[in-house]
Formats: sequence, C-alpha cells, structure tokens
Amino acid sequence: MRDRETGIVDWKIHITPLALGIGIATLFVVITSALLLLMAYTSVLDVLPGYRTKAERMTDELTANIMRIDAMERKMADSLKYNELITTILSGNTPTLHSTVMTDTIRYDKSTVLPTRADSLLRRVLESHEGEYSLANTKPLKTEAAMFSAPMRGTVTRTFDAPESSYDIAIVSLAGDSSVMAIENGTVVGTQRDDNGTSTITMQHGEGYVSVYKQLGEVLVRKGQHITSGTVIGRIANSEDDAEQGAAELGFELWRDGTAVDPERYILF
Repeated sequence: MRDRETGIVDWKIHITPLALGIGIATLFVVITSALLLLMAYTSVLDVLPGYRTKAERMTDELTANIMRIDAMERKMADSLKYNELITTILSGNTPTLHSTVMTDTIRYDKSTVLPTRADSLLRRVLESHEGEYSLANTKPLKTEAAMFSAPMRGTVTRTFDAPESSYDIAIVSLAGDSSVMAIENGTVVGTQRDDNGTSTITMQHGEGYVSVYKQLGEVLVRKGQHITSGTVIGRIANSEDDAEQGAAELGFELWRDGTAVDPERYILF
C-alpha cells in the first residue's frame, strides 16, 4: 500500500506459492469439518433432494423388525408343533396329519368290494381258537419304549417266560462276534464263577434296574467298577459243543426293583 501524495510504501505483503497452497488446504479442511458437523448434528440432510429422511429410515427399520418378529413366531410355532408330536409319540399314540386339500372337490369311489373265497378262508383262520394266525393267540403290545442298548449283536433264540421261572433270554451271536456289552451306564456289583465253568456278571443301573450276563467265558471287568453304556465287559464261552451247534449263546436277565422283567420290552434286538 502506497501513500498517494508521497508515494511511500506503508504496508506490503509477500505470499509465496507454498504459503498460498497451505492456506487453501487449511480453508478446505475447515469448510469440510464444518459441513460434517452440520450433517451429523442437524437435520440439514433431510431437506436435500433424493436423500431419505429420518422418518423414512425409521419406517424401514420398523418394517425389518416386524419381519424378524414374524419369522421368530413361525419358528416358535414349528418348535411347539414338533414337541407336541414327540410327546404324542412317546405317549404311545400316532400323530394325525390334517390335510388341507378341499375334500368336497374330490370324488370318492364308495362301491363295495365283494368278498372272495380267500377272504372267507382268512377270516375262518383268524376267528378260530387254534393255529398260528388265530386272533386268540395275539400277544399283547409291548408298550414300553426301548431304553437300553443290546448286550450283544445277535438273535434271540429263547424268550422270557415268567410262569415257567425262565427269567433269562438266550441270544446267539452273529458273525462270530462274542463280545458282550453293558446295556447302560452302571456299576459292576458282582462277578462269579458258575458250576458249569462259565462266569456271570451283575450290573446295577439307575432307577432300580439290574442286568445279569451269564455263560461268559471271559470277564473283562471287576466288582465295583463303573462302566459306561456299550463298553465290552466280557465274551461268551466258546466250547466244543457250541462249535458243533454253530454258535454260542448269552444268557441275559433284566430286573427292576427286585422283579424280573422281559428284556425284549426294553431292548431292540
């Protein structure tokens, strides 16, 4: 700045290109910071065209939450239905599935099928009091569910007969596997040597159940030992007579609260 009358320079400023660049950068940072603060703490964005307002964003979030709640309700309903069906099966009943098909639009054939001679013969056999297929010889249903694992992989050759004091069943091993396994977690309460040279193992389980494994040729556990379900506790005896007959048998008993029960009611062989 110069004085017009005297021409003397009163004030001057010299700006280098570097200082000019730094000043412009500083001004840009200040303006950017101010805009960010304005957008963060004010609703200035709501007035901009094309930008979703806060109310619209809240509506979208509310819709998404409602959809999540509906999905959770469906999953909960499916879980409750599943538990209801499981309870029905465990109680010995059969779940009924309700069809959603419009039955009034389906035409059913209600004509009666005429009986044949084979039907008459079958009815006569079923109504007779003798014979293998007589309804009089129908065995009662086994209502107990399978609770324990099988003591051996094999086939039952002698069944439980309480009136004849035959409390044990006989199991023949398959494929030459003579391993005998614990049917459930329990404690060995006794191992004894029988008069015929074989051994017997007695195990105590929960809820008053006791399992007895007889005709063993080898005992792999000791008295007082805790055994888990499926553990091999011994092997059945293999004598020369057994080899001639084809396979050895395991004698197995199951007791509950001091009373012998049919093992086939509690185990699937």
